[in-house]
Amino acid sequence: MTETQPTQTKQCSACFKDIDSRATRCGFCSQRQNDIVALYRNVPGRAVAGVCAALAHHFNWNIALVRVLFVASLAVTGGLVFWVYAAAWLLTPYEQNGKSPINKLLDAVRDLFSPPTTGVERITPDQHNG
Repeated sequence: MTETQPTQTKQCSACFKDIDSRATRCGFCSQRQNDIVALYRNVPGRAVAGVCAALAHHFNWNIALVRVLFVASLAVTGGLVFWVYAAAWLLTPYEQNGKSPINKLLDAVRDLFSPPTTGVERITPDQHNG
């Protein structure tokens, strides 16, 4: 006879019913839970870029299942899903509270074309006439 571990529960933030503590949505009212951490790629089980592991971790799915679904969808769509994977990588930060690769790139481009902020003193019209 095998023993099952008791499931930890929490209250839904909308309907206040007891649900699984790992649930992202309530099974009763379908409300997204407030305590869910945003998607990020630095999770255990990460293999290549971490997108499949991040999705599995975020939705509390089996990582192997997510990877099998990804490979199967690659075969079915003729590689189209690769671009979805690439987009997910671009939009998903590596660290939990970090910036995504696309945001880092946009910040670098903005910094490249922004005027320098150190070493150059700007003279305002009031200072010039004064």
